[in-house]
Formats: sequence, C-alpha cells, structure tokens
Amino acid sequence: MKIEKALIVDDPWITKIMNGTKIWEMRSTSAKQRGWIGLIKKGSGHVVGVARMIGADGPLSDQGMIDNADKHHIPPDIFLTGKFSKHRYAWIMSSAVRLHRPVHYVHKSGAVIWVALDKCVSDALANDEAMKALG
Repeated sequence: MKIEKALIVDDPWITKIMNGTKIWEMRSTSAKQRGWIGLIKKGSGHVVGVARMIGADGPLSDQGMIDNADKHHIPPDIFLTGKFSKHRYAWIMSSAVRLHRPVHYVHKSGAVIWVALDKCVSDALANDEAMKALG
C-alpha cells in the first residue's frame, strides 16, 4: 500500500493511537481524508507509525464528548475549558501500528496538520516490516 500523506500528532496522543487505545483524533474541523496515512510525532522529523483513517464525526456536543471519552482520551476539564475546547470533530482511526524503524521526512514550510510525503518516504514506509505485516 502506498501512503502519500501523514498526520502530525503530539504526544501523548500519538502513542495512544499507535497502541490502539485511542481511535479518535480530535480536531477543530472535519476531514475528507480516508485510507492509510502516516503518523508523525510532532517535532520529531519522523513518520513513526501508520493508521487507516476510516471516517469523521462531529461536531460533538459536551455530552457526546463525555460519552466517547474512551475513544478520544481527553479529560472533560480539558475539552470543556482548555486548549482542546474547540476540538469537537473526531477523525476516526483503525489498525494503527508503530513502525519498526521511524522514517525521516523533510518537513515542508507551512505544514501544520498534514504533510505530503515524497516518493522516498512512501517507499520506505511500504518496506517497513510493520507495514508488510498489514498486507
């Protein structure tokens, strides 16, 4: 499978996505992206995992956020009043895995949420043992 885009995610959220406990990445807008994506640990300069983006939902109400805390892992005090208060759209992930070896990429100026991956990075992702195991 060829991965051409990667999502930038901060810790601890990216770790929770890759270990399969967090399946919703909450953002302030919806997303049309579907399919396999790379996962970039914010500030690392590396694609560290992959996931399949299978949908989006939202905006979620306060009750919707509370009812789905097991999917997004954001504590209520943070999504009600903190910096995540506007993050009401769930980007739904599945089949996330950590790569055996992180893949370096060149971070293009202006890339804040998504990074377009060049062919060398896409090829390196396809050749990672974790990706091969996904089929």
